Amino acid sequence: MQWVAKRSFALIAGSAVVLLLSALVTLTLFTDSISLEPQVKPVTTCFDPTSATLRVTTEDQCPKPLVNLGNAPLSESATAGSVVTELHPLLLARFNAAKSAAEREGVSLYISSGFRTLERQRELFEAAIEKYGSESEAARWVLPSQFSHHPDGLAIDVNYPGAPDGARWLEENGYRYGLCRVYANEWWHFEGVIAPGQNCPAMASDARVDLG
Repeated sequence: MQWVAKRSFALIAGSAVVLLLSALVTLTLFTDSISLEPQVKPVTTCFDPTSATLRVTTEDQCPKPLVNLGNAPLSESATAGSVVTELHPLLLARFNAAKSAAEREGVSLYISSGFRTLERQRELFEAAIEKYGSESEAARWVLPSQFSHHPDGLAIDVNYPGAPDGARWLEENGYRYGLCRVYANEWWHFEGVIAPGQNCPAMASDARVDLG
């Protein structure tokens, strides 16, 4: 009887160890499947038109009278799935905020070309072919309508052709508002490819990067 009692105790202890190890393995697998990184909510950048200053909030919207500049890159039309007829409203808001801030420093900014219809983009591309002699060379400066971001309302030409100094200000300060110069050969072409406050990506040599 004494031997039986010891054997039973050993079986119980062994079973307990097995169950404990099993529970630890299950817990490890469970915790591994869950991201333990803190979930950081993106901040929304707001522009104060009275003081021409920027503020941030963790809310999706800005309190009035602040202007919402968004919290992400502008990668698609605001009216996806339907016909685009104007600039993306956040792109326009970002430019207007930058323009207001630039004016306080004596710098003039204006949009010389923004939204374009597909037909207008085709006309510009055909004219560029005549000017540069080939489609490949023309696409360095004017993209075919199906590739250009102007008909999507996601691109603006600033201060073209006669005021590059203002565009230089925007190149240096536009990241604060979510605007970046995107092509090395076009000092006038800007897009909202970042969230306000992020660093602008390296510029592509020319517009042909968007083909394909």
